Amino acid sequence: MSRRKILGLMIIGSCLAATAAPAKDSVVGFKVEEPSASSAERLTAPSPEAPKTAKQSVVGQKTLKADKKAESSAPAPAPAPAPEVKAEAPKELKTAGYDKGFFIQSPDGKYKIVFTGYAQFHLEYDREEGKNTVGFRVRRARLTWAGNLAGKNLTYKFQIDLVKFKDELLLDAYMNYKFYEALEVRFGQFTMPWIRQHQISSSAQEFVDRSLASNEFLIFHDTDSDKDGVPDKRIRNGRDVGLMIHGKPFEKKLEYQAGIFNGSGTNSLNINNHMVYAARAVYNIRGEAGYEEGDYAYTEDPAVYFGSSGNYFVSDLTNDKVTQFGAETGLKWKGLALQGEFFYRNSKPGDTTLTTTNDYGYYAQAGYFVLKKKLELAARASMVFLEGIQNDKGEFQAGLNYFILGQYLKMQTDYSVLPTNTKDGVQTAQKWRLRLQAKF
Repeated sequence: MSRRKILGLMIIGSCLAATAAPAKDSVVGFKVEEPSASSAERLTAPSPEAPKTAKQSVVGQKTLKADKKAESSAPAPAPAPAPEVKAEAPKELKTAGYDKGFFIQSPDGKYKIVFTGYAQFHLEYDREEGKNTVGFRVRRARLTWAGNLAGKNLTYKFQIDLVKFKDELLLDAYMNYKFYEALEVRFGQFTMPWIRQHQISSSAQEFVDRSLASNEFLIFHDTDSDKDGVPDKRIRNGRDVGLMIHGKPFEKKLEYQAGIFNGSGTNSLNINNHMVYAARAVYNIRGEAGYEEGDYAYTEDPAVYFGSSGNYFVSDLTNDKVTQFGAETGLKWKGLALQGEFFYRNSKPGDTTLTTTNDYGYYAQAGYFVLKKKLELAARASMVFLEGIQNDKGEFQAGLNYFILGQYLKMQTDYSVLPTNTKDGVQTAQKWRLRLQAKF
């Protein structure tokens, strides 16, 4: 290329460069204006980042990894301490009031006494061969105080009957310690484990009195009231002084009682070395029927039980060796209650010239609430078959119970026909009872 062409190209390039980017003071005689505000903002605004090169990207990734590694190697912060939970102070119980009886207790409930009582007022009519009687009577007037000592496991009970003030004022006086649900120990004077109907309070009966059979087969002792050396009175009593173990194992499916007693009745010492040995066991096939006759509680699910019992004793004065066995069963369901017991007694006289006797008896009763928890109809049959010089006996009853305030205030009435076999034939007696019961 010629020198002229090269020189021309250089001049043209210089001119283009000068017109494209003139310096502020490069042109003399021209005024240079200050940039406007909007222009200044554009000038001072940060310019967008230039895209990173591949090398810069690799360096950044290495730095990020190093930071993460440093964070992971740093010790973890200590966990925050758990909030302190303050133990609640035991709640103080009500120290006095009424709960199925008037009670007084310590604030922690370890010491407690409960006062209860009931009275039964009767109007009675009896008709026998050639004899009629009618009159009023206070059948029972009982006071009870019971509770616990030094905890819930050690309990006690005392019961008196003011009607028997001169004879048998003290009915119950015992202490009971519960080791487990399956094992308890009771010591003192109380009802022996024999005959279910006598395990039930007289304030919770379907009829005014217990059945003929259950009274006949009570454990007895003979006495010599006139001190002439000949027994002249046989006393039947469900209570005695002794020691008993009992419990409800297998989630209360089984109930058992076994004890040893003086055999001389209440409020008395044993006059010899003869003792009473008694035991009872009940299997609750379904539910738990409890120890109240009738189904006032209106059991929604059927409660069914079966049990057996037995005892052995020697009569204090006659030396008769007596063995008894019994069986019991019952059902409760929606106001219906069925209950029955069978008894057998074998007596071997101490006098070898006399023969052994075998006696039998039973009762069966049913009740139904025609008005829920208000009005109950009941019926019962009871028979006693005695061997020897005594005569067979029967009892057929119909009853009506009206619950004014549950078991606390109720009226009961029943009518009984009692046939008895005699050498002159069957003699029939009749009884009518009306009871008003008040309980607290």
